Amino acid sequence: MDPKDDSQRAIREMVEEIGRAADAAVRLVRQGVDDAQRRMGPRGPRRPRGGPVEAAEAIRALGRLRDEGLITEEEFQAKKRDLLERM
Repeated sequence: MDPKDDSQRAIREMVEEIGRAADAAVRLVRQGVDDAQRRMGPRGPRRPRGGPVEAAEAIRALGRLRDEGLITEEEFQAKKRDLLERM
């Protein structure tokens, strides 16, 4: 067998393994989003108790979800607006 063929086969196998790992990561992220949405309920996060400090903490948490790609910018802005309106 040609060493070049062995190298190409090894590279192909590594690419396939990376693809499987990426698929698994996508499934985990989707599961995390589903879990977060179930916890938040259909109307988003529950009203923060205690006023502006808790609202700011909730907005920061939403920002982290957005930064991690778990929610969209539009979802972040809508939830932030909702929290601010409830104050």
